[in-house]
Amino acid sequence: MKYYRLWVIAFLLKFIGSAWDASYHFKYLFEEYSIPHIVNTIGFALGALLLIKEWRRSHYMDHFSRNLITIGYVLFLIGIPLDFTYHIAYGIDLTTWSPTHFVYYIATDIMIFGVWRGYYILTQDITPTWKSMHTWFAMFLLECFMFPNMQQENGAISYNQYIQGKSIASQEILDLISDPASQIFGGIPEWVYPIYSVLMVVLLTVFIIRFCRDYTIPFMAATLYIGLRFLGKGIFAAVEYPTSYVPITLLFLPLVFLLFKNISWWSGLIGSVAYFLGLFAIHKSGILITPPLELWELAPVAIIGALVPTLNSMVKDSSIPKKEKQVI
Repeated sequence: MKYYRLWVIAFLLKFIGSAWDASYHFKYLFEEYSIPHIVNTIGFALGALLLIKEWRRSHYMDHFSRNLITIGYVLFLIGIPLDFTYHIAYGIDLTTWSPTHFVYYIATDIMIFGVWRGYYILTQDITPTWKSMHTWFAMFLLECFMFPNMQQENGAISYNQYIQGKSIASQEILDLISDPASQIFGGIPEWVYPIYSVLMVVLLTVFIIRFCRDYTIPFMAATLYIGLRFLGKGIFAAVEYPTSYVPITLLFLPLVFLLFKNISWWSGLIGSVAYFLGLFAIHKSGILITPPLELWELAPVAIIGALVPTLNSMVKDSSIPKKEKQVI
């Protein structure tokens, strides 16, 4: 399994570089060759070497998984000049919600899924458990889905520091900002944040349960994601970089599915309501600085949380047949 462990390292380097980059640009202006970009590139390059090795001689994955990863890499490479061109045309932005950034997210999603699929097929005679690399690949996919919201999470604390006159952003950034609330939060509607979070996490949770036939993996993947985010937050705070609100209440979503061991509309409903009310309580109490939030957003959050499992039940189960398997 050394081959797939190296993929975990590659994606972990991209995870570190991306989180660092999200914090970096709330303090410094955009730079092509910043250290976070270099770390991200090292992870990208390691994955490319692993992919080239598989193209030269297939050992560890089927052709479809290999081709899927290749599509992701090509799409990511296409996104680089597009992103530079976008910045040249529209200037520097503080948001991760730009069209060219989403090219990166989609490309990375494809890469991760391709690697995960290859690992799943290679180990298909072994029942997936949370102690395996399935948890790592699920976590990387979760991080990629949640990365657009990291801008909101960094923005919440950065904006709070700004309005209190305690911003740690460089003078170049402060001179650039003309509309703090809009620019720091990316100009997107505030209700997008909780709705997008619930949609992505419930979709991923249901997918993992169907894919791996295991309720623990999505919960442990979310726990790993939040743990790494807290670790990053601590490191950024120690070196005086902008920190973020860590979305701890996201744990409620996979936790409810794990407790009830059921992909049902009421599991999604209870999980999404618990997520939102927990986040809203933190927001109102002021214990932590969270992204903007309004109580009315509970309604669409609850509807989406219940709708995804309902749609899942309408889809014919295409998972692999049940059979006796070895447990790792």
